[in-house]
Amino acid sequence: MPRIDKVTYPAMTAPRTDLDTEMFGYAFATERLVDLAEAIATVPAVGQGTRLVVTANVDHIAQLQTNVALAEAYRNSWKRTVDGMPVWLYARLSRLDIPERVTGADLFPAVMARLVPAHHRPFFVVANAEIGERLVAALIQRGFDASVIQYLVPPFGFEADAEYSRTMIDLILTNRTTHLFFGVGCPRSEIWISRHRTDLGDVHAMAVGAALAFFVGVERRAPQVFRAAGLEWLWRVAHEPRRLAARYFIHSRSFLTALIADVRLRRNGR
Repeated sequence: MPRIDKVTYPAMTAPRTDLDTEMFGYAFATERLVDLAEAIATVPAVGQGTRLVVTANVDHIAQLQTNVALAEAYRNSWKRTVDGMPVWLYARLSRLDIPERVTGADLFPAVMARLVPAHHRPFFVVANAEIGERLVAALIQRGFDASVIQYLVPPFGFEADAEYSRTMIDLILTNRTTHLFFGVGCPRSEIWISRHRTDLGDVHAMAVGAALAFFVGVERRAPQVFRAAGLEWLWRVAHEPRRLAARYFIHSRSFLTALIADVRLRRNGR
């Protein structure tokens, strides 16, 4: 079996019979990380509506099999990137025309680096106030005025609370938000944005989970050697075994089921 290098992947030498970008029923972005970041960081055009960006890992693919609301959010999304290493390897083996793996943890800082005080008004939905305060401080240090940066720590179950959701929408609109970043986990982030996409105005929205906490140092991301080897999940399980071990085990089985089903569809020409 050919060895896969830890950083770069060998070009496919077999004839490419499937040049589309679809797997598991969804078409994925064909841009590289730099190009995606540039596209997301643009000032939203008037009338464009809410453009949701989702980053597919094993957890997402597993949940998509049974969670109707998450599946709808994926269908409504503007860009879907390949995040998880197993998802990326399957895309490569399927010879899909997807140039590189783009994780939320890499895409978020790339977008943040391109936001400028004169044009952008970010809004963060975060897991705790420390993350929010650090994000605000980081942007103020880059020249942003505090008045154009907002963050919110929603209560547990906010996604099912119509009154609180209306309050969130009003705050986002009042801020004249250009970029909405959700870091409260899947599927809550994706579902909430999708359900309220017609109320949020013209905005780029990213559901990127722990990427916000990684960015400000509240949580430590796996070292590069783990990331390059596709073992970032193992690092996270080792640091949060009670919360993540069972979830990863269950979702790994569901992912394998989804993968087998997708292989069969591919063989039958969809």
